[in-house]
Amino acid sequence: MSNIGTRISELRKKKKLTQLELGNIIHVSDKTISSWESNRTEPSLNDIVVLSEAIDTTITYLLYGDIDKLDLETEIKIKIDEKEFNYLNDYMKNNATFLKTINQLDTYYNPKHRSFIEEDVISEWLRIGKRGGKLILNYKHWYDTYCDEYEVFIDDEKNMDRILKVLGLERLVVVDKERTTYLYREKYEVALDKVKSLGYFIEIEVKNYEASKDPYIEYDALLRLAQELHLDLNKIDKRGYPYHLIKKNK
Repeated sequence: MSNIGTRISELRKKKKLTQLELGNIIHVSDKTISSWESNRTEPSLNDIVVLSEAIDTTITYLLYGDIDKLDLETEIKIKIDEKEFNYLNDYMKNNATFLKTINQLDTYYNPKHRSFIEEDVISEWLRIGKRGGKLILNYKHWYDTYCDEYEVFIDDEKNMDRILKVLGLERLVVVDKERTTYLYREKYEVALDKVKSLGYFIEIEVKNYEASKDPYIEYDALLRLAQELHLDLNKIDKRGYPYHLIKKNK
């Protein structure tokens, strides 16, 4: 299976560009291109967006190569500061459709016999989420480019909590956040989160998929939208709120 350096090299040569010529196009040195192609270093996500345009490929192909599928709940989450949060909230008020503001309280559970945390990443979770007057039991399992997700409504949180304890699951952490959501361009759900003890985040999710587009193109469009909103792609968060709260509370 090829790596990102090999893919950059192959596509550069296909375009009949030298390392110096490609570097000039994307405003880096030929030594930087050489370092990427030999896998001594990796380009940042911002660099990958520019690279994909220069060598006529998708961002997702550069990142992952040929894959069978992507998560059809394609989304990204980015850490922002209060100034960015206020700017984006004002921007969405004027350019998107307001959906709702709601407080979300999510309790995460972990089985005693094994951990959902692998190599500093939560690869699975089981949570009970409060959404207004509703309670939702949600399970997710992440893979490289997609995730399995299942959820059901519950009507008795205390008994559900007892059942989970009997099954050997214990409370891991509670995430308390205020979320304001907008529908942007009739295609993307933009969520602005104020997370207690963690700060501010933006989450963008594809809600309406175009039948003519494959998942590669949808994911590329999502990343380019983030750039249009002046977001730093290198601040994409892949670990999630529970992980950060666990680390903070240690």
